[in-house]
Amino acid sequence: MKKPVGQSARSDLALRASEERLRLVMEATSDGIWDWQLATGELYFSDRWYTMLGYTPGEFPASYAAWRDRVHPDDLPAAEAAIAAHLDGHSSNFSIEFRMRTSSGDWKWINGRGKVSQRDAKQRALRVVGTHVDIHARKLAEEELQLSRFAIDRASVAIAWARADGRYLYANREMCRILGYHRDELLQMRVVDVDPRPDPEMRWQAHWQTLRAAGSLTSESERRRKDGSILPVELSASYFEYGGEAYSIAFVRDISERKRVEAELQKHRQNLETLVGERTAELRQAMRQLMRSEKLAALGQLVAGVAHELNTPLGNARVVAGVLAERVREFAHACESGPLRRSQLATFLDRCQEAARLLDQNTVRAAELISQFKQVAIDQASIRRRVFDLRQTVEDLLASLRPLFKGRQHRVELDIPAGLRLDSYPGPLEQVIVNLVSNSLLHGFDGVDRGLIRLAAGEIDGERIRLCYSDDGKGIADSVRDRIFDPFFTTRMDSGGSGLGLYISHNLVSSVLGGTLDVHGQPGQGARFDIVLPKVAPAATSPGTPPATDPAVGGQLPSELMNARSGMQE
Repeated sequence: MKKPVGQSARSDLALRASEERLRLVMEATSDGIWDWQLATGELYFSDRWYTMLGYTPGEFPASYAAWRDRVHPDDLPAAEAAIAAHLDGHSSNFSIEFRMRTSSGDWKWINGRGKVSQRDAKQRALRVVGTHVDIHARKLAEEELQLSRFAIDRASVAIAWARADGRYLYANREMCRILGYHRDELLQMRVVDVDPRPDPEMRWQAHWQTLRAAGSLTSESERRRKDGSILPVELSASYFEYGGEAYSIAFVRDISERKRVEAELQKHRQNLETLVGERTAELRQAMRQLMRSEKLAALGQLVAGVAHELNTPLGNARVVAGVLAERVREFAHACESGPLRRSQLATFLDRCQEAARLLDQNTVRAAELISQFKQVAIDQASIRRRVFDLRQTVEDLLASLRPLFKGRQHRVELDIPAGLRLDSYPGPLEQVIVNLVSNSLLHGFDGVDRGLIRLAAGEIDGERIRLCYSDDGKGIADSVRDRIFDPFFTTRMDSGGSGLGLYISHNLVSSVLGGTLDVHGQPGQGARFDIVLPKVAPAATSPGTPPATDPAVGGQLPSELMNARSGMQE
């Protein structure tokens, strides 16, 4: 039976329109299209089907075998099973994911979708159409996500995500382990539920506001375990937004061991501080004893000097007195023997006047020496403040030190202008000079026959003076110069050196006198000590009390030093 011409034409037009729509869809879509005629085995692949895999369109005939050969062997059984099930009518369509080999030999993930479009009277499939969708980028992202999730879940540090309201979205295995909860339990809880501190709700709100403003935070906190115990933790949290929602991710570290170690260290630190304090006190006591011994030795030298210097005038006076006594006896005998001649009386009177003159000269000399030694002793035995002439004070001191130079050919030169007056403490200054002279004699002039000590002074400005002490001795090695002011440092311990002389001198200058003491010198070039002092010493804390510090420990001068000086004064 033939269709009317008009009806046939309309059918052709509808078919062409349908085909045109199909063509346009195929050109517009990025999917590959396939059409399988089961009755004939004919199969159609669109151009996109080929190019999706890197092939040129029509590079190989479209066939089921061509498709099957390019599916990954591991994916093929499941793909064919899904297709067969659909062809048998067990599903309305199929959607399967599999890998296909590209023209370069790589594998690309494809989502194959299909549906039977025509069946015969017995419901056998006659035609199947479908698409290939490139899902490779999505599969790689899923694999990366799964890998990241796997790695995060097995990380050694606890990790948790939370919403703005503090509810947990995710917790890895370590987070569950340190808190003692199953993951399902923890994901039903909020951060405030495991915060043992007072007012956790307020704390979370403050934390969230600060975190959102800063972007990241690191702090120490506490968490309550499921068993009720408290766990000290360190939180490193970051704020981020995704999909219009705000979240935080926190890395939580169990620091209970660190806290235990810190507590142990604090305990050991306190014990160490106690031990150091005890040892320091012992060292201070030992230093005071050494200083007392040194002052007693200085007192012995002073007494020896006094005895030696007084020996000459007193010896002379004794000789004169003895001679005068003999002349008196002779004169008395002459008187008893008979009348005296005028010449005898004149001779006797001349001898008495000469004896009186010699006695007066030597007793005056002795009195002068006693006065000088008394002033030196008073200054060295006390740290009273007074106005003094620097040159006169140094001259008097050097006079008392003359016994140290007996039998030696060393010289002392003085270049200090008269009238250079200081309002300071002469005793500590003299102690410094004594220590420097002793240092020259013991170290600088060791093995030197003729040495020169020079003391020069002058004004730096209207408020300061510089006193330069130098010798032309053996000089100072670099290693010694760097430690010369250290306590107990000496290169002549075998000769009785305590290592305190220059240390005490440095501290007397810097503390009591308010100045500075610097050392210069090289091996073979002698030594020089520069003392810079204010013309007016720092104010005393009370009348007669200098602003002194303990040379040993930086505190006040030890009472032993003052007592030793008082003993010298007495």
